[in-house]
Amino acid sequence: MKILNKYGLAVKPARRKRFVDQVICAYCGGAGADPKYSSASGCPVCRGAGTVRVIPPVVACRQCAGAGRVGGDLTCLTCKGVGVVSVPFGADTCPRCGGTGAEGIFYCIACKGQGIV
Repeated sequence: MKILNKYGLAVKPARRKRFVDQVICAYCGGAGADPKYSSASGCPVCRGAGTVRVIPPVVACRQCAGAGRVGGDLTCLTCKGVGVVSVPFGADTCPRCGGTGAEGIFYCIACKGQGIV
């Protein structure tokens, strides 16, 4: 799921904390079926439920921009396909990457690409 601004350019999703204990599966879009294969195959992330239980508070995954996938059909390793990550109590901006989540070719190892530690 890409978010576009008024000029049609992709932007990162808002990183505001959400206090929910269940989210719609980002990998399958809540359908419960694996989008890569037939609809008879269950989603590998939500196991066919369409929703995933999370530990609140959560923010959108920075690595996959909340899509649950990177590089087409690969499951995002940072959020494991859920599209959001839990924010630990007392989390702060990552000092290594300055909160961007990027470092080098892939992502910041210190914060696992999330910009928070």
